[in-house]
Amino acid sequence: MQLPGNTEDLIYGLKDFGVFIAMFLESSIMPLPSEVIVIGAGAIGISIISITVFGALGSTLGAIVGYALGRYAAMPFILKFGKFILLKPHHIYKAEQFAKKHGPISVLIGRVIPVVPFKIFSITAGITRIPFWPFVIFTLIGVIPRILLLAIFGMSIVKYTKPVCLILIFMVLIFFAVRITMKISSKNNKA
Repeated sequence: MQLPGNTEDLIYGLKDFGVFIAMFLESSIMPLPSEVIVIGAGAIGISIISITVFGALGSTLGAIVGYALGRYAAMPFILKFGKFILLKPHHIYKAEQFAKKHGPISVLIGRVIPVVPFKIFSITAGITRIPFWPFVIFTLIGVIPRILLLAIFGMSIVKYTKPVCLILIFMVLIFFAVRITMKISSKNNKA
């Protein structure tokens, strides 16, 4: 599996610390999908435990940077520099509405949803002033299953010759994770 740019060299050369750095940068400022980092790390043979631990820590610390950007620099920064990290104001406005509706649990939901960059929810959590510690806890809880599944998928690509079946299994697992998270969120809103 070929990763974009020097990301493959970073992860392959630095192993665990490379996963940490790549996930930190992805979660804070770099326009690189976390899926590529984690699946790639699994595909090149880094252990699932290492990918999960170092990926979750890097992601969470990067998310804290995004939170700080949202809380202290907010919209002027996004309007001026957002295009460089693939963030547009309408992404933030949509995420902001979602965060206001669901509160701190929106961070957990945002972490589980595939394809949505972590940084959008991190910046939005800062803008909407979601309390810091619930933000950190829900971020860490939310990234662990996502990273774990992506790492398993990355390792499976190399081990098995039928990746289409694995892709379908992965998609079903993500679908159920999102459904369960949405049910938990709706129950919390009713309470």
